Formats: sequence, C-alpha cells, structure tokens
Amino acid sequence: MDGVQRQSEERMNTGAGGMTDKPIEITMVASEMFPFAKSGGLGDVIGALPLALGRMGHKVCVYLPAYRSIFREYEIEPPGQVSDVFSDAHYEIFSLEHEGVSVRLVAADDLFDRDGFYGDARGPFPDNAERYARFARGALSHMEHERAYPSLIHCHDWQSALIPPLLEYRRADDEKWSGVSTVFTIHNLAYQGRFHPDDFAHTCLPDEVMGMEGLEFHGDVSFMKGGILFSNVFSTVSERYAQEMLTEEQGEGLEGVVALRKNSLFGIMNGIDDAVWNPETDPHIPAPFSSAHPDSKAKCKAALQAELALDPDAGGPLCVVVSRLAHQKGIDLILETMDELMDSGISLAILGTGEEELEKGLAEAASSHRGRMAFVPAYDEALSHRMYAGGDVLLMPSRYEPSGLNQLYAMRYGALPYVRRVGGLADSVSSSPIPDRDADTGFHYDQFAPAEFLAGMEEICRVFLDQGLWRMMMRNAMEKDSGWDGVAPRYVELYEKAMRPQTR
Repeated sequence: MDGVQRQSEERMNTGAGGMTDKPIEITMVASEMFPFAKSGGLGDVIGALPLALGRMGHKVCVYLPAYRSIFREYEIEPPGQVSDVFSDAHYEIFSLEHEGVSVRLVAADDLFDRDGFYGDARGPFPDNAERYARFARGALSHMEHERAYPSLIHCHDWQSALIPPLLEYRRADDEKWSGVSTVFTIHNLAYQGRFHPDDFAHTCLPDEVMGMEGLEFHGDVSFMKGGILFSNVFSTVSERYAQEMLTEEQGEGLEGVVALRKNSLFGIMNGIDDAVWNPETDPHIPAPFSSAHPDSKAKCKAALQAELALDPDAGGPLCVVVSRLAHQKGIDLILETMDELMDSGISLAILGTGEEELEKGLAEAASSHRGRMAFVPAYDEALSHRMYAGGDVLLMPSRYEPSGLNQLYAMRYGALPYVRRVGGLADSVSSSPIPDRDADTGFHYDQFAPAEFLAGMEEICRVFLDQGLWRMMMRNAMEKDSGWDGVAPRYVELYEKAMRPQTR
C-alpha cells in the first residue's frame, strides 16, 4: 500500500510539460451541485470545485439532472430540444449561470420530475438505471448537438459513470470526440450503480460491453465499473482512500477492478468553500469569531445550548454530530455507548436523518437524557452551521470515510473532530499522543469498538480541562487551510495527465 501511495504522489507531482498556462475547457457531469441539488458531500464538492477552477482561468460547464426541486426555487431559461445520438429518445436542456459557471439541466421525459433525487421513503427508485443512463446520454447528446466539445469531461460517481464507455464507442461515429479526455472521480465506492442485467439495454452500448472486461459484475451491470475501466484516469477523494480501495476490507468487491488500473488511480483530498464556511462572516451563527479572536465562540455555544434545551452547566465538552444517519457513519456506536458517554460528563447534539432504526434509537436516547442530549431529525443547513460554531467536539466515528467534509467544516469553526483513523479523516485531522499535541487539530481512534471509542472520549474530556491546550488545538484547527483554491491546482494536474495520449 505504501508503494501505491508513493507512486500516486510521484505521478501527481510530475510536471505537465508546460500545459499549466493554457486554460482548459472542462465539462463536469454530476448528480448534485450546491445550491441547486444537495444530499451530501458530493453537492458541496460540485458547488465549489468548478468555481475554484474558474478563478484559475479555466472554463467550466456542469451538467445536472433536471430535478423538480430546482424549478421550484430558480428562474430558468426556456429549454432547448435535443435528440439522443444513441437512440430515438429526446431531451429538454435548460440553462442557467452560477457565479461564472454554466449549468445545464437534462430533462429526460418525466424521469427527474419527481420528489427526491435517488429515491423516496420506500427506497431507491426502481428505474434509477434508466434515469441515469438517460442523463449520461442526454449530456453527451447536447454537447454534440451544440458542437461544444470540451477538452475534458470530469464525471462524478456512478450516476455519470457511463460517460467514459459511451464516449469510447461514440468516437467512431464522430471524430470530434477523439480529442476529449475523461476523468472519473469516486466519492464513495459503496454506491456503485449496480443493476439487473436487463438494465444494460438502457446504456445503448454494444452487447460486447456487457462482459467481464466491461460493465458485467457478478452477473449484474455495474455503472461504476464502466467509469473505472474506460476513463483516461480515475481518482478518489483522499490519498488514504485510494489505498483502501485496493483492499478487501474497503474495496466493496471492486478491489480487483481498481487494481487493474491502479497506475491510473489518484487520491486528492476534498476542500471546502471557505467563503461559505467562515465563522467571521457566517450569517447563520449568532456571533462572529476567528482564530485570532475566538472568545465569541462561547456565545455561539451558549446560544446552541439554549436553542436545543441543553444544560449550560454540564461541565464537559459539548459534542455535536452532523451526519447522514447510516451504518457507514458509526451512529450505532454512539447509541451503543450512550449511557457511558452521558456518564463521562459530555453534552451531545445530533442533527441528521437516515435509517429508521437509528432515528428511533436517537429519539429514545434524547428522551432518556433530557438536558444532556438533543436530537433534531432534519436536514437543516443553517442549524448545521450553528452546531459547528457552538460545538466543542465533532463526533465522526465512521466505519469508513472516503474524504469527509464535516471534519473540515468543524475545524474551521474550532470544533475539534474526534474521528476514526480511516480515509480522508486520517488524512485531514492531526492527532498525537499526549503531551505531543502542539500541532494537533483533533483526536483519532483506530478500532471500531466501544472500548476504544470510549477510551478516546475519556482522553478528550481530560484535554478539555486544560483550556490552554484546548485553545491551542482550536487555533491549529481553525488556521488549517482546507479551501478549494489550494486543492483545485491538483485537479488541473490530474486533467493534464488525462489529456496525455499515453494515459489510456
């Protein structure tokens, strides 16, 4: 694994032969983009990375599905009509601008004119294979119709993973595509776009592609496998997760496929929009503060305690969780250790929705520990800002975490993350044994086990008593540069590698 990491770093640090000064025409294809459509970190990434690339002088366009919710909130130009170059289907393409980035919305009949992005209370939509196959085909069809061939198409997760194989076969019919390269980024390997083999028909790819060297995966069709195999280069959202994807533990069954192309795999840690996530200017929090003037964070803590009916005199740190409530996120570990956590003297506030069993367990725990624990079963962007601003500690006990953004938001607001040493959490949070904490920005634990998790919490409570050390760690965390302007140049290097003929 160490060799893979060194190889990845060497490739990412190699010069690009003078291409860096030339603007790149980049088209991104993704299923989410803040502020138009967001259910998690992907939306934040696509909301910020194109803007950062634009500030570098590159031209960026983003294709999104035409979700119903977008039309409720935004005025959008009348659509253009486009025929599918792969079939007899048709599309409407809507256009809008967002801070210098062109955004195109792909409407495929009524496939996206429904509440929810990927599913509803009953589960994933049963026609997701058709929905996102049509989305990929519609995006490529519009580019071809407009003769808008970019230098590179950057695809994100399984919802756009058909773009690279579709493009591979479309080049034979339109030579203009021969100069277009592809990058495929995996934000979470666990969500693969795996469907019944009959759904392969929606891809409009030749039958030969439904084989072991194509999209076939244990008898099913895997959209993500197509993105991995057919892109010029592919990436994921932290250096450590790039290594973990090669292992049986974290490879989600695709580790062998990833290994086939490991020399074209790169890890780039996500960033955050530090204009949106800025405690000095944040309109959602009751008092501004900064690393140089942190005193008003205490006002934010007091306001959050009052808002959530938490005891202001609990004594221990106020721990917050802002999360999708899922098995991946380790919420069950918090529930399993709840009584011990409350005995340790902490207060706990949790914001999020997700698995019904976890929501029920958290609601019962909040009822049993009134004044010490609060649970808000909602998606609330403004409240999430107030929780980072008012919290002392962010709990992220994830089983795995490709990148994670919440720990970056928390550090920006002086809430020290307590994370499992995996994926992007290990890459982004610095933690050392006491007393060597001069450069630390949070706390780690290793094994996903109640005893180790609780031992780490005991240490956090001890450090919290030393307010001089705690303030130093807060300052370290708040001053950590996680902005996209520092990350975007690494993507430009990745794009340049993808555009080299020898990378495929």
